[in-house]
Amino acid sequence: MNDTELRAYLEKVAGIRGIPLQFDRFKSDSVTSDGLKLRMYIIETDRARPVVVFVPGTAVYSMLYSEFLLALADRGYNVVGIDPRGHGISEGAHGSYTIAELVADTRAAVAYARKRFNDKIAVAGSSQGGIVAFYVAATDEKLAGVVCHNAADLGDPASVRLTRNPNFSRLMKPLLKFFASLMPEFQIPISFYLNLEAEEMRGFGNAKVFLDQDPIAYRSIRLKGMASLAYEKLPRPVERITTPVQILHAGRDNIFPQDYIENIYNRLTCKKSLKIYPDLPHLILTEHVDIVTPDVVEWLEDIFKR
Repeated sequence: MNDTELRAYLEKVAGIRGIPLQFDRFKSDSVTSDGLKLRMYIIETDRARPVVVFVPGTAVYSMLYSEFLLALADRGYNVVGIDPRGHGISEGAHGSYTIAELVADTRAAVAYARKRFNDKIAVAGSSQGGIVAFYVAATDEKLAGVVCHNAADLGDPASVRLTRNPNFSRLMKPLLKFFASLMPEFQIPISFYLNLEAEEMRGFGNAKVFLDQDPIAYRSIRLKGMASLAYEKLPRPVERITTPVQILHAGRDNIFPQDYIENIYNRLTCKKSLKIYPDLPHLILTEHVDIVTPDVVEWLEDIFKR
């Protein structure tokens, strides 16, 4: 898909969803990670101002979160939205990645932001992107902080609760590494482990309807990615993360149980913040931007003062 076709499609989706796209405010660029060219969408407000590097969720791409990214830019932040490998129109087969690779891609975007703007950088992510942001916080990357819409410690056996069929996943987990080593690119439908029909989405009814018609999104994840989601250890234990962490959670989230998120939060010993939205469903950074953005901006203002 070329840029003209991409713009036409994104404007169509924005119209269906009833949101202003303001496509011309975004400038496209790319960064290379492990030899793959990854697409980025950038809003430059002031090169001296802080930067937010954003990572999208499972199957989708940064421009689906354009309303949230524009809201951050309207409050003075530079924005760098990255489509990691296998996402959007970045290189790499659709759905082919591991969490460690997504962390590497995000760190490449951080390096780009540091070179183009300055050292005042935060990483934000939604759903799977929130997990990636959490894992970046556990690396040696020098960040002002992270904003994680959802977080997980995938090396902890309790993370099996983040699947559609926890009991089945618990039984199959020991076999994942073995089969992933034999058939790493074998495709598993996302609907196998996520109930997309339960995720409300403006204009489309639910996320499954949206993904089924979207030419940019992927609908299957590779077996190596499933194994990574089942086993990938944090670069350092939760208790040893020093980067400031904000966690956002929707009370009606069908994927991340609230007590699981609260347990992750309670294990953190760094500067931290937990915001729970009791009446909201999972897709808060696409469907409820007006509610969530003030809390994110308050956190960003706090961490960038340090």
